[in-house]
Amino acid sequence: MSAQTESGMNTYIGHFRFLINVCIKLGSAYNPQNTALQVASLETQLTEVQAAINLVDTLIPTHLTAVGVRQSKFNVAIPIATRVQAISNVFDLPPTIFTRIKEVVRKIRGERAHKLPEKDEKAKKDEPTKHVSVSQTSFNERIEHFNQLVDLVASQPSYAPNETDLSVTSLTTLLNDMRTSNNAVMAASTLLTSARQERDKLLYTPRTGMIDTALLIKEYVKAVFGTTSPQYKEVRHITFRNK
Repeated sequence: MSAQTESGMNTYIGHFRFLINVCIKLGSAYNPQNTALQVASLETQLTEVQAAINLVDTLIPTHLTAVGVRQSKFNVAIPIATRVQAISNVFDLPPTIFTRIKEVVRKIRGERAHKLPEKDEKAKKDEPTKHVSVSQTSFNERIEHFNQLVDLVASQPSYAPNETDLSVTSLTTLLNDMRTSNNAVMAASTLLTSARQERDKLLYTPRTGMIDTALLIKEYVKAVFGTTSPQYKEVRHITFRNK
């Protein structure tokens, strides 16, 4: 969800608070039968929505931090894998093992084994090419591919580079870091998604959500005081849209 959308919800909070103040100012003239529209209920609803929005706001930085950490680990993995392939030429590895290393590194780098066939411009417009996204580049798949690379070099006694960061031990540590950072992102994403769903429920549920409640307040004021009344004019232009 975009930052603009998130900030727009805070605008709705301000608008809803303004409506409550108008209702309070109307005093006994504001007397809806629907308890959900009574001031006490409106204040409770505002508190719940504000808390839900605040929770999302606190979870977003945690999620972004986790995403950044994961990206840094995966950014390291690609050049390391490329160097592992290069240094594997130095050792007396069986051709089948070296071929498999090249295949796995290609997948880690997100490259295709074969280029997609070229199509002329008219064909591209008439029938857009549909294909699977570039060679299994999701984070889970790259972890699996990197795991395969570690297993391949670990299985070869002759693979013994002096470069510490290319050793099996260092590669295993990097693999574990990739897994840990990916799990952290998934956990943070789950919490953030759940919080957003709860927030959206409180905001947008038909009839009972804050947005529809606000629209009902405006309708009530219009019904009681009339479309040309100063009371209705005060709330008429307060905007709420239920997605």
